[in-house]
Amino acid sequence: MMERLIDFLDQHPHIPYSTPSSSEFNTLRPGYVIDSTTPAIILRPRTADDVAGLISILKTNSLHFAIRVGGHDMFGRYQAESAVTIDLREIAYIHVDREARTARIGGGVIVSDLLSVLDQYGMVVPHPIISSVGFVGWATHGGYGLMSSEYGLGVDQILQAKVVGADATVCNANDEMLAVIRGGGGTLGVIVELTIKIYPLAQLLAGFILYDSNDLPAAIKRYNDAYRQQKATLPKELNLFQSVMNGPVGKGFGVIFVWASSDLDAGQTWLSRVSSWSPVSLSTVSSTTMAAFNETTKAIAPQAAFGKSLTLSFKDLTSESSHYLGYARAAGVCPKAYNGHLNCRPYPHFVMELLPTVRDAALLDAALAWAEDLYKDLVSTDPDNKLISTYLPLTEPDRVNMQGIYGDKYQLLKLIKHKYDPDNVFARALAQV
Repeated sequence: MMERLIDFLDQHPHIPYSTPSSSEFNTLRPGYVIDSTTPAIILRPRTADDVAGLISILKTNSLHFAIRVGGHDMFGRYQAESAVTIDLREIAYIHVDREARTARIGGGVIVSDLLSVLDQYGMVVPHPIISSVGFVGWATHGGYGLMSSEYGLGVDQILQAKVVGADATVCNANDEMLAVIRGGGGTLGVIVELTIKIYPLAQLLAGFILYDSNDLPAAIKRYNDAYRQQKATLPKELNLFQSVMNGPVGKGFGVIFVWASSDLDAGQTWLSRVSSWSPVSLSTVSSTTMAAFNETTKAIAPQAAFGKSLTLSFKDLTSESSHYLGYARAAGVCPKAYNGHLNCRPYPHFVMELLPTVRDAALLDAALAWAEDLYKDLVSTDPDNKLISTYLPLTEPDRVNMQGIYGDKYQLLKLIKHKYDPDNVFARALAQV
């Protein structure tokens, strides 16, 4: 059957592709998590019609395929062994309508490129901390990130979508399809274009606050005690992302601080307040643009690593749950606090991400053991404070509870999936129904 795909590509020479024997294959194949998964071929369509043609030939010949953009899925679901990868990164156009405050973007747009273009117009959009992530995959699966408390999650930015469906045709998503795309990602088809909201914001305050971590548990406790006391008064312009990470001198506790408003004086007031919650060793917070700040966030994580992620969601980051972070036996844990909501969890909550990622494969087993132990400790905390729902992109496949994630909307998701993709052509979508 692969021969028929090659014949199709020979008849459509404008669609680039790469096989394991191609010189560029080992540049195109890797994602963030280092693994050995080797697809049979990587296809690089340039238009929505290219994608439609590829879906048609793949479906007709029962060839298994996966969709890839940024390649940041922690479980490598963007490709499969000896299968076909459809790499959308060539579909990367960005058209900005500043007056309408919208942008029309291709399905393969990377966050850093989107931010750079928006910066030219003095505009911004909520986005993940790691800017090498594909925007469409991030936004359509929920989209926790910077400026979410001010402007909403990634799903809240989606106005329109263009999709290549199971019938291998290009269509503009109707309201029923959009209801699934906003939270269910590509379960109905390949999302080749989004129209999204954008916002005017030329300058903001952003940077890192590193707290004195000589007594790490005490630093975490002081910060979170103060946070809980101030929580009811926190303005929506303020974004705070806690993290405990490895550094040159050991583990350190810090916060990414983003003030998403042009009222920089008010931002400075809140910067002083947050800086008083625990003694500060270093602060890089300054007036900047979002595009410039995101260049600095590239130092948070390596470009590639061995490992995976574990995640839990809490109603509140209580003294009990935050206690375990300070006594973690190794580094890598990165709890991130968000004021946002999923389409089925419309209330403030905390998503905690554990990242047992290492650059040296020899350290992987120890890192995974550390993360599993910490995960068990966190699971054992107050059951009334934990949510059944977890953030799907960060949830290990064996731990996914689709009913828990989508709640009372899970049955609707199943019905719409069956209506538009009854044969499960898009079987490798993250939202499995």
